[in-house]
Amino acid sequence: MRIPIVSGTVPARKVYPLRLMVLRPGGVLADCIFEGDDDSTTVHVAASEMSGRIRAVGSYYEKGHSAIQAKRPIQLRGMASHPDVRGKGFGAEVLAYGMMIFYGGGADSIWCNAREVAVPFYEKHGFQKIGEPFEIANIGTHWVMFNKR
Repeated sequence: MRIPIVSGTVPARKVYPLRLMVLRPGGVLADCIFEGDDDSTTVHVAASEMSGRIRAVGSYYEKGHSAIQAKRPIQLRGMASHPDVRGKGFGAEVLAYGMMIFYGGGADSIWCNAREVAVPFYEKHGFQKIGEPFEIANIGTHWVMFNKR
């Protein structure tokens, strides 16, 4: 049975608890507040259960990457799914909703720094690796990945 999922945009403060739990376990809330979170062009997307509990989040920033040629690039950052719902479509909803917003609004690429464990998820959704893997201190191995419209 498919779990009903509600996707939409939320204020930055609504993504912090899940970012902390999934991306910065053992950290403090300040570790989950990213530069650009409050920019007028930043969009925070959440996928929730019908009850309203947020189960996955992702934030989209108007920001380019030197290795990706694009007229209007978007960075996806802070993507996190609650462990209880991994593989149940919540992360895919966050990704699809953000792509709909930005590709519908004229963006021509979306990129991210994907944790090594998340690479298959992004590949499944049409993202490609670019360059070599790199380390982010205290977090792990990452790949730059992108999707072009």
